[in-house]
Amino acid sequence: MRLNTTGGRARPRYWTTFAAAMVAAACLERDDRTDTIGSAEPGADFGADPAHLRAGPPRLRLGSASGDGQTDFHDIAGVVVDRPSGVLVVANRGDATLRTFTLDGAWRDTRGGVGGGPRELGELAALFGYRGDSVVVYDEAGGRASVWPYTGGGVRRVGIPIPPGDTLQSPRLQGAMDDGRLAWAVPRPDRRVDEMGESHPLQVVVFLTSADGTGFDPIAETTGTRVFRYPGDSFISGQIPFSPQPFVLPLDSVLLFGSTARPRAERVTGGGLPLAPIEFALPSVPVTAEDREMALAPMRAEMNRLLPTHMRTRIAATLDVWAFPDSLPPLGNVIAGADGRVWVTGYRPRIDAARGEDDVSVWSVYAGPGSPAVNVEFPGGFDLLWADETEAVGVVRDELDVEYVLIVPLPAGARTPGR
Repeated sequence: MRLNTTGGRARPRYWTTFAAAMVAAACLERDDRTDTIGSAEPGADFGADPAHLRAGPPRLRLGSASGDGQTDFHDIAGVVVDRPSGVLVVANRGDATLRTFTLDGAWRDTRGGVGGGPRELGELAALFGYRGDSVVVYDEAGGRASVWPYTGGGVRRVGIPIPPGDTLQSPRLQGAMDDGRLAWAVPRPDRRVDEMGESHPLQVVVFLTSADGTGFDPIAETTGTRVFRYPGDSFISGQIPFSPQPFVLPLDSVLLFGSTARPRAERVTGGGLPLAPIEFALPSVPVTAEDREMALAPMRAEMNRLLPTHMRTRIAATLDVWAFPDSLPPLGNVIAGADGRVWVTGYRPRIDAARGEDDVSVWSVYAGPGSPAVNVEFPGGFDLLWADETEAVGVVRDELDVEYVLIVPLPAGARTPGR
């Protein structure tokens, strides 16, 4: 299960969104254009850093650029691997379809599609495994969820779990517990006004519902996206650059949650009992003048192009004292592995993380509280989406932005003990 942002549903102002897109360019490395690469047993070879292990060559790669194939992916929202059922499900956000393959890469079927019908989706935003025989999908356009069995058949819609009269609105699905309950997160109403140059985090409530989306069992709280709202001009509001994000990850009968602003994952049982947290050995990196300019330059250009002079002057004055953080968030992404371990990678907004410039992507795996990190190098630009005791599944893109799903064997030193 992958980290999911759970900040406010309201979209930031256009110039904030534009900047976020510019600074979030992924590190991506070109592979050759073959759909499938044969199996290769990983060794314990060290990576470019002697402290890192290197993942084996991909045993399977799905992806093409023909424009009409089942492996033509665009904006993959998630993957689910179910070994007992022998399936790999890819959520393709571009056309809102669920594409099912065998674990050897043979295509089985494609379901969904953009629309409002009972077997269609408005905006496919997230995908999670559900009870060993289905996937549960979050449709952001309608703020709704649905359960899709591997074998086809009826699609079960899930209700939106907000009690009448409650001030919490627009929850986002985060996954499912092993008993079938669904985990959600929703920001608290935010009316705070900041002093110029300051910002504040949104407060996020984590709660559970029944498998049908009924009930409301608040189980934890965390902080979310940092936002600003300055007095005297309602236009001057939005999300700060390099903002941390909240995460909520169901892991069997335990929930992991926290903010990427802190190198740790809090843990709580499905019954609300606090457990020892997992500490991550990822340092914060200071925000430099180069980072600031990288965030401001595209916004200034967009602002000058679209806004009248009097508004440009007012916003430019705000940007001069904008609430840049002192350091970047230590965490970039957090994954709950199918074997119970937790994978993390560092935050990478820098110019030196531009597409194609990194040879490797480094992810660290933790077995639990107090356990040391095992650092693993994957192909450059590898966006980890799923892992278990022996393999990892992720997405890479080439310089033409063609997406590929890779199944990569883990090195011996990064496998679950006894595997």
